[in-house]
Amino acid sequence: MLIAIAACCSQPLQAAAQKRIRARESTAQTHQQQSEAGARTDTIEFVVGNVEYLLVHEFAHLLISEKNIPIVGPVENAADYIATMALLREEPLDPTQRDRAERFLLAAAKAFSASWEAGTSKGAEIPYWGEHALSIQRYYQIGCLLYGRDPAEFARVPHAFGFSEERAQSCVTEYARASRAIDWVLQTYGRRPGDGPGAESEIVYEKAPTLVSTTVVERLRSIELLERLVARLHERFTLDRPFRLVMRSCGRPEAAWMPDRRELAICYELIDTLYRLGLGAAPVGLDDARRLDRR
Repeated sequence: MLIAIAACCSQPLQAAAQKRIRARESTAQTHQQQSEAGARTDTIEFVVGNVEYLLVHEFAHLLISEKNIPIVGPVENAADYIATMALLREEPLDPTQRDRAERFLLAAAKAFSASWEAGTSKGAEIPYWGEHALSIQRYYQIGCLLYGRDPAEFARVPHAFGFSEERAQSCVTEYARASRAIDWVLQTYGRRPGDGPGAESEIVYEKAPTLVSTTVVERLRSIELLERLVARLHERFTLDRPFRLVMRSCGRPEAAWMPDRRELAICYELIDTLYRLGLGAAPVGLDDARRLDRR
């Protein structure tokens, strides 16, 4: 029920990849020193994009437990698919920024990739037994569904993400299958005409302890991201019991849905971890993913 940016890794990286990681770590140290005077805007956006993905992932856990939705396979995989598909299919939260969901989704993919490389560079143990897929698998899954939604629009995704043409072709089928599953969830468990407002929710921002977390909270509040996501949740589903969404210090970097407390927590330690991760993350932007004639 929780998601944390962990050092999830597999085969040792090749020497060239390790050299790139060392270069990124050096760059990250430089940027960290620069951030003492003020958080970097591009990296703040990287964090905000990850917050949106993580929130929708945890909303998926809330719905799966609240509605008793049947899941085949690991529930964490299902929550990942729901989060990715929601960002790809839903109408933009802000109509003036129609590609923001795609940019934020790519930020989440970059975080998984950067987490993987950080772990492998330090020789971290590979959590094959974990509830979550390996972070590098989660990175490729996002790229696959993005490409599968519109292979013409995102023709460069296979090259940008580094997966084969054969895998790319199967992503079209994978997206269609996932889309049918989301349609079924909405038809079976979603809000129906005549439903009442349902249980209410509360959003709480506890005091942020660091410059980075303070800046991220200010950005989140300025675009009303949490408020808009919660409103969208209530538009799509009628909740039987209230819940509380809180940003707070937790003592560890994670986001978690805690059904016994009816609380969804986004921890400030995770915000700071994502910021440090974003400083050294290799860029994969919309221009890298879209076809050449859209540049």
